[in-house]
Amino acid sequence: MEQNTKTNITNIDTWIRLLYMILFGLLLAVARMVIWVVAILQFLMVLIAGQDNNNLRNLGQGVAKWSLQALLYLTFNSDEKPFPFSDWPEIDEKAQPEIIVATETAGKADDIPTFTAATSVEKPVEGKIVDVDETAESSDKTNGANTEADNDADGGDNSSDKR
Repeated sequence: MEQNTKTNITNIDTWIRLLYMILFGLLLAVARMVIWVVAILQFLMVLIAGQDNNNLRNLGQGVAKWSLQALLYLTFNSDEKPFPFSDWPEIDEKAQPEIIVATETAGKADDIPTFTAATSVEKPVEGKIVDVDETAESSDKTNGANTEADNDADGGDNSSDKR
């Protein structure tokens, strides 16, 4: 077993791979910054011009695919070194999303959602949705009818201090 360990430690290919791993680790840090720059620029393009920039989209996709290749190499999931030791990843034209731009603005204050409690809230009653105000009114009518019936039963005493 000691001989096997000694052979692994003295294997020059493993040490060369370590140098490549350090190089690709540093390049991944640069790639992450490039992706952030591309993302911010794309956001500004959509915000100002109403559409994204095709060249920036292709650059972002290429850097993202290169990053995946570099990560696969770093984690020993691939023995193929990424660019510049192989070709730059191909851009998939079919994967480009369609940007939907809003054409209307809110016309009424009712269209804007709020996070405050409304005075009228809907709640389910017997399988249908009714307004709380309607439910409160119907329960007042029901309570009033019960109160009159209760008053007749107890001799018309309306006092709430029954002991």
